[in-house]
Amino acid sequence: MKLENVKLNLETELVLNVGDPIGKTNAPRCYNKLFERLDMNAIMLPCEIKKGQLPQLMDACRLMGIHYLCPTMPHKGDFVELLDDVDETSRLFHSVNAIRLDENGSHGAGMDGKGAVRAMLDGGAKLNGIHALMYGSGGISGVAAYELAQQGVKKLCIANRTREKAERIARILMENSGAQVEVIGTDPASLDRAAEHCELFANMTPLGMNGYPYHHDYLGFMDRLPKTATVFDCIINPPLSETIAAAQKNGLNTIPGMKMLVAQMDVIFDFLFGKKIKAEDKDACIYELCTFLHVAA
Repeated sequence: MKLENVKLNLETELVLNVGDPIGKTNAPRCYNKLFERLDMNAIMLPCEIKKGQLPQLMDACRLMGIHYLCPTMPHKGDFVELLDDVDETSRLFHSVNAIRLDENGSHGAGMDGKGAVRAMLDGGAKLNGIHALMYGSGGISGVAAYELAQQGVKKLCIANRTREKAERIARILMENSGAQVEVIGTDPASLDRAAEHCELFANMTPLGMNGYPYHHDYLGFMDRLPKTATVFDCIINPPLSETIAAAQKNGLNTIPGMKMLVAQMDVIFDFLFGKKIKAEDKDACIYELCTFLHVAA
């Protein structure tokens, strides 16, 4: 990764984007662009850490004076037990993607849900009173589902291959929000039935992501979505993901994952650095990503 837009000296704050694998991450492009625009002496670098090695990483950060971590898959849940405090949503759904280490301890927050829903609203999705279909029950699914419930989604169907994880999310949602939740399978018949009534489909899995070995087995349910529906995908690369491509073929409103990444920068930069960012700063991040990925902004 070229680092032509960053400062680097003895006072530079190092921010780690922690995951496994991490080679395809695009978060540093957004963060480093914002550091440049805000004249911050900081740099984000990708950091590949294996499952089970997070305690050693936390010790290393304290030893080296590293104060900021931004976890991604598969570590968003595993960090929670290692932190002194997390926000309520992250505690409920066991997922953080922003960590601050300071003299008062270690503090975590999950901004994925807020970023996803803000991107949906900014992208023209109607949420209040609708039925929605979410695919997957991984690290960001619970926090996104909770934020959808906060926006007034009436019923949420969660499709997952294994019911246990999806049922946990459903139980927490029903105990902590007014949303109706139904867990369904990922077989074509179940997806077809759910899609007919949903004004939002949200892919919360890495299926189809560059560098990830698995793809969607079935996307024919896209044909059953109402023509007024919105399709959201958390995947950043490729921007034209499998679900986004299928939705566009049907003329549906689409919101790619890069919109989510940028939408959550407001709350992340406030939580980590106490900094405010402007709309034009987020636009610059979108342009940076699109230029790198060779797609239209």
